[in-house]
Amino acid sequence: MQVSRTPRRHVRVLAAVGALAVAAGLLVAPAITAAANPPPNPSDSQLSAAARQKNALADQVGRLSAQVAEMRTQLEQLKAQQELAEQKYVYALSQLQAAQAAAVTAKQKVAAAQAAVVQAQQDFVGYVRASYMSGDVSGTTGTLLTANDPNVLLEQGTLQDYQSSHQLNAIGTLQRATIAKSNADAEARLAVQKQQAATTAANRAKDEAVAAYKSAKQQEKQMQATLAANERSLTAAQAKLASLNNQRAQYNAYVKEQARLAELARQRALAQQRAAAAAAAAAAARANSGGGGGGGGGGGSYVAPGPVGHWTAAAGRTAVARAERWLGTPYSWAGGNASGPTYGVCAGDGAFNDCNVVGFDCSGLVMYAWAQYPFAHYAATQYQQGSVHPNMASLKPGDLVFWSSNGMVSGIHHVAMYIGGGNVIQAPESGDVVKITPLYAVSWGLFGATRPLT
Repeated sequence: MQVSRTPRRHVRVLAAVGALAVAAGLLVAPAITAAANPPPNPSDSQLSAAARQKNALADQVGRLSAQVAEMRTQLEQLKAQQELAEQKYVYALSQLQAAQAAAVTAKQKVAAAQAAVVQAQQDFVGYVRASYMSGDVSGTTGTLLTANDPNVLLEQGTLQDYQSSHQLNAIGTLQRATIAKSNADAEARLAVQKQQAATTAANRAKDEAVAAYKSAKQQEKQMQATLAANERSLTAAQAKLASLNNQRAQYNAYVKEQARLAELARQRALAQQRAAAAAAAAAAARANSGGGGGGGGGGGSYVAPGPVGHWTAAAGRTAVARAERWLGTPYSWAGGNASGPTYGVCAGDGAFNDCNVVGFDCSGLVMYAWAQYPFAHYAATQYQQGSVHPNMASLKPGDLVFWSSNGMVSGIHHVAMYIGGGNVIQAPESGDVVKITPLYAVSWGLFGATRPLT
């Protein structure tokens, strides 16, 4: 029996082909595919239109805010006038009460004077009666008793002669009492009339001041309603612009990532080709030399750059999760630290009573969220506690965003934490709570950002 043998040349060729196939199989990398549907990419005209609308509304809100501030100043002045008118009215009322008391006293004087008149009359009649009973009817007394009309004698001066000759003051007392009564009546009437007139004038001034204040208050209320409507429109425009900017940022990130994936795929393809060629050459060499076995090749790989300093994406996500744990917690001025919420501080003028509120202020929430890093309880200092200051298009979760009133670090007045998707978590102001807000709807004077642990 003959046993057929495969020529050695054929063996070498088959070995080489097999080695090439094995090498190719070992070097096939996972497929790197692009996303099927790229995110929307707003046009430049859309972004410009949204920015113009936001700026126009911001200008309108600024003008209305100035008008409201001016109106509030007028209200303060009118309120002061109202309070002054009320004080004058109260004073007039007190004067009226004093006049009324004086009138009561005057009436008492009138009553006393009237009683004196009656007493004087009684004294005179008593004297005459006594003289008659004693039989002494001489002189003027006799004349009065025997005259046909004693009144005529009195009118002719007999009464005066009687008063002086007998040294009696009953008639003088009668006259004085009558005059005192008349004066008291006139004094009481005049005092009450004057104070009633003053009270009426004060009440009219008070009513006018109150009416002016109410009218101004209604105008201020209408202006506040208009301002609130414009602020809502501005918030919507800011949100729209933020959404478009976020879409553009996502699209740019998508394009950048697709370019990176394409470059990575190209590098891997080249590496595979080089490895396959090397494996084939090695297999052929072994076949020619009669050696056995196969060799393998290595493929290229992509190594992402390491984090700057101690920052990592995981650390940022952890900080966000720590902050979100306190959603709904009250704002408390100067409240909060690395351990959690604390009592805040009360305003000396009574504007807020946060010393009775347990919660966070804006920088206190940051202290807790990034507790593994010793942040100061001051937003301006927190901005400087990181060396990397990303722009708004490259924010990552955990980054801190700041607002300044003068465009400088010295004017930083608020800080919030970026959580992704164009939103931040913040502790806004006294009376509010920790909440999530669109980045561009937080406050005025967006200044910049800081990446902690850098």
